[in-house]
Amino acid sequence: MTHMHFGHAQYLPIALPLFALLAGALALLLILVQIRVLRYAYMQLGVSSGTAFFLLFASLFGSYINIPIAALGQETMVTEREVTYFGMRYIVPVMVGSPGVILAVNVGGAVIPTLLSIYLLTKNRLWKRGLIAIACVAVICHGLAQPVHGVGIALPIFVPPLVAAVIAAVVSWKNAAPLAYAGAASAC
Repeated sequence: MTHMHFGHAQYLPIALPLFALLAGALALLLILVQIRVLRYAYMQLGVSSGTAFFLLFASLFGSYINIPIAALGQETMVTEREVTYFGMRYIVPVMVGSPGVILAVNVGGAVIPTLLSIYLLTKNRLWKRGLIAIACVAVICHGLAQPVHGVGIALPIFVPPLVAAVIAAVVSWKNAAPLAYAGAASAC
């Protein structure tokens, strides 16, 4: 009885450079669709097309800018160091000072959405309903958020928008778009 062995080699039906070109074209198409969807969402909020593109790109580029607000207490940590002595390796604990936690505000993820939320709530005269929506979303997201050492505060990515959409629809179906934006912006 003979056994046949089939390798686990991957087979591409087209040449690798052409495959890479097609993958790049697909990625570009997805980005363009995403931009169009975001532009449509901004326009539903009552923001012009030009302003929507400005806000989109300002948020994208602003996401690389963090404004430090405070430095929270430094911690002393115990790490390990390997020491070799006469051919023997020893693991020696070493006390090192950690820079602590730097509390910062992200321009693209906090400043711009907050300013747009204030604009939307003012323009649509939704301060009372807006504060209700923001408070509800903030309480729910705060309850689900978890601190993760070395990362920050972690929250499942779809929680803020889904919670904000449901709360906004309950608070005011007619003004759900600006309320959902303001609610979701408060959670991020």
